[in-house]
Amino acid sequence: MNIVRAGTFPNPVLPGDNPDPSIVRVDSDYYMVTSTFQYFPGVQVLHSRDLVRWKPIGHVITRKSQLDLTGMPDSFGVFAPDISYYDGNLWVVVPYYHGQPRCTNLLFTAVRPEGPYSEAIELNHHFIDPSIFNDDDGKRYLAFGGGWVHEMARDGSRLIGEAKQVWPGTGGSAPEAPHVVKRNGWYYLMLAEGGTFFEHKVTLARSRSIWGPYVPCPHNPVLTQKDPEKRIQKAGHGKLVQDESGDWWMFHLGGRPLTPQGFCPLGRETFLQPVHWTEDDWFVIGDEGIPMDEIIIPNTENMDVPNYYSLDTFSGTELSPEWEWVRHPVEDGFRLTPEGLRISCKPFIPFGLQSTLILTRRWHHFGFEVTTKLVFDSKSRGEEAGLTLYRDSDAFLFFSIRNGLGQTSGQTFDVSRLHENQEDDGLYLEVDHYVAVGKNTLAKLPLPPKASTAIWLKAQLFSETKTFNFSYSLDGVTYTDIGIELPAEFLYPEQHTRFLCFTAPRVGVYAKGVKGTVEGNATFESFEYKELPYQNL
Repeated sequence: MNIVRAGTFPNPVLPGDNPDPSIVRVDSDYYMVTSTFQYFPGVQVLHSRDLVRWKPIGHVITRKSQLDLTGMPDSFGVFAPDISYYDGNLWVVVPYYHGQPRCTNLLFTAVRPEGPYSEAIELNHHFIDPSIFNDDDGKRYLAFGGGWVHEMARDGSRLIGEAKQVWPGTGGSAPEAPHVVKRNGWYYLMLAEGGTFFEHKVTLARSRSIWGPYVPCPHNPVLTQKDPEKRIQKAGHGKLVQDESGDWWMFHLGGRPLTPQGFCPLGRETFLQPVHWTEDDWFVIGDEGIPMDEIIIPNTENMDVPNYYSLDTFSGTELSPEWEWVRHPVEDGFRLTPEGLRISCKPFIPFGLQSTLILTRRWHHFGFEVTTKLVFDSKSRGEEAGLTLYRDSDAFLFFSIRNGLGQTSGQTFDVSRLHENQEDDGLYLEVDHYVAVGKNTLAKLPLPPKASTAIWLKAQLFSETKTFNFSYSLDGVTYTDIGIELPAEFLYPEQHTRFLCFTAPRVGVYAKGVKGTVEGNATFESFEYKELPYQNL
């Protein structure tokens, strides 16, 4: 077990696919939201009491009536949301990016942070990354990308007057992620500039009026990574929070490349930095504007470091907030039973942009192991179910048990073998690799009939070799390696083909069937995720 000594915690505090963090404190509780793009439920809400240990507690978007993600391209949909607290309610404003060409800023409210949240209030059609600033005189404002500010009605029902661009930043590309705080009579406006890549940074200006004029900070950027050899890169998109002791902190996104300027397999993650105010009422983030690998949190000595181990037996009445579907689940496609999560073998196009039955959760480590136990109750040839390693519709892998082989099971047909039976019944294990709408079957082997009772599927990612390994078991004890070492690079966000990729790889389960046939199902009785520590070979 990893134990914190003297309150020192490693960054990131939210590893894996957790970009664009927004934070709010309500008394002794902290709540955070991050971007979820095409995944549903949307806008995961996390809770912490100490700034470093975070637990998912719900989602903002849980109904299609709030926001319909059907047909959304990869990395569209829910961009950087913002969470705030006002008049006893949580307020989450979401930029719904649909590329037409602007986004629509939507507001959702709830009494409880875990939800349920209201239907959407449409605020405006403008640039991305809206955030709400509640002034101490009771007035409220919506800031959005480009350094714009617009007054908002106190009940959140509408915007008042005209928007004004109060500060466009220091000249870097894509001035976005505006957040306003007020201290000692100064309004501080933060922006992210440089795009969400290696030139990312946080810049700062201040004014005595919300409407400006704003004076840029003399030591801009206040957060960035200048050394390509350092572990934390792409630092930007930050928001401040003040703890109960009066100390200030910034949550921001960043990435951890495998090599300088290289791939970031875990995508954009959430990091935490201390904030120190200067005598002239500016502030300094991290180590003189450089992100810190480790941070000291007061009053947290001898506390466990989060390891993100998870064993889900699907025993509740609802799915854990860890889980998110790829877009909306196919209607009537799943239910929780006393035996586990039952997913029907309904037809869908796995690389399409419509509803799916692909259920995912985030990676948290460069090396990990996932194991699921499932019972495959197939009714028709061509049905399949199992594990998935998933980035988006352009790059994913299915490790599955399937019913039958042959043309009617979705396999290729050998035209040189005319008048021969090319249909094989029975259960098979298969590994299918999908890239840019192309399917490549990497492994195919028959299973004994008793595999229909229960089968365990295991996938491992080894951080030292950056390759996947696959195995299966019929008793949950002895595993058979199927002999594949697959490089993980095809899932890295930088390897996008159709759409610019803002999401990171995930793991999960799925089931799929054939249109016009009797539907079977797969019951997932457990899903285990754990870190595989680095091992020198």
